[in-house]
Amino acid sequence: MDATPLLGPEERKVRAARRFGRIGLAMTIFWLLTVPAYGVWLAGLDLVSGWYLFVLYVVAFGLHLWRIRQHMAALGARAPWWFVVVATVVGIAITLLGLATGYPGFIWSLVGGVLLGDVVAGLRARWMMLWIGLATAFTLVAGYLLTAPSLVGTPISPWFPAGCAAFFVATMWTLDVERLWWLKAVTDLDDSRRTAAELATARERLRLADDLHDILGHALEVVAFKSELAARLQEGDPVRARVEMEEVQAVARRSLSEVRALVRDTRPTDLGTELAGARAVLETAGVDLVVRGDPAGVGPAAGNVLGRVLREAMTNVLRHSEPSRCTIEIDATGGQARLRVVNDGALPGDDADPGTGLAALGRYLQEHAGRLEARPGPDGTFRLDAELPAGVS
Repeated sequence: MDATPLLGPEERKVRAARRFGRIGLAMTIFWLLTVPAYGVWLAGLDLVSGWYLFVLYVVAFGLHLWRIRQHMAALGARAPWWFVVVATVVGIAITLLGLATGYPGFIWSLVGGVLLGDVVAGLRARWMMLWIGLATAFTLVAGYLLTAPSLVGTPISPWFPAGCAAFFVATMWTLDVERLWWLKAVTDLDDSRRTAAELATARERLRLADDLHDILGHALEVVAFKSELAARLQEGDPVRARVEMEEVQAVARRSLSEVRALVRDTRPTDLGTELAGARAVLETAGVDLVVRGDPAGVGPAAGNVLGRVLREAMTNVLRHSEPSRCTIEIDATGGQARLRVVNDGALPGDDADPGTGLAALGRYLQEHAGRLEARPGPDGTFRLDAELPAGVS
């Protein structure tokens, strides 16, 4: 069986773009390889009389391959100073010496144009244009001065070979720079896509951790509380102890169902349901509960958010307090949905560490354009305020 993983459409597009860029570079190299053949065919140059051009060509070809290799290791990197000096000297020499062999020798300026691309690749746009403008102007003027004496009395204007050489110098650099920057753009976009995917994965893991904290933290606090209560009642009121243990089993089963629903991303946190659960738990604990407001007045989406807030608030009440009284206020006026939970009996603790549950709730409300405030109040009370737009989606 073929173990090669199937590629998604985005990965296939990236690979195709990279392949296109590499094909472009290969074509540039191919055109470079044809320059000596055109020089021999057009200008009638032979290896003996034109040995210096062929030596310069070999050096230029080696410089170009080295620069491509550097770009493959670090796309967009500027050329080192020694490369700039050597490539500039070789490019000027092969262009002018080629023109000196006769007007068809302008074909050698193709090599000078490619080397110019190797030099300017990685520079800022204004410096790149300055280099190209100066190189083009120099080639045009020097080419005219070199070819004018040999074309006296002929119908060929010296501006023709000089103009052709200047045109190649001014345009051939794009074959190099454009391909390299194409590869850089594709690589950068691919890296950005991978980074975005990793961030989305990390965010989803954080959300899952927050949800698991909400479910299991609350459930385990209830289980611990009711188990301790059942242990104390076992001798004096065994019937009540059995009832409490049955509720422990019910909480455990409900939590298991919620974890399964979380995996399917269908876990409800309806405010009315959470309020009923909070009432049952606090009444069992002997806590006097006062509820102000109607959860039915809060929209479904905002109610789902506030239901999660209420669940975490009840977990904090049981874990960090020894309450005798708790007040829950629900309000949905002025386009805002609000939830306030105030309890007494708050235990002393480290105010600098609000706990992971409240921190997760703060992030959760921010994602829904809301805000969370949780702080100790006077006389050993603790107050939690949550607010978000009533029409949040």
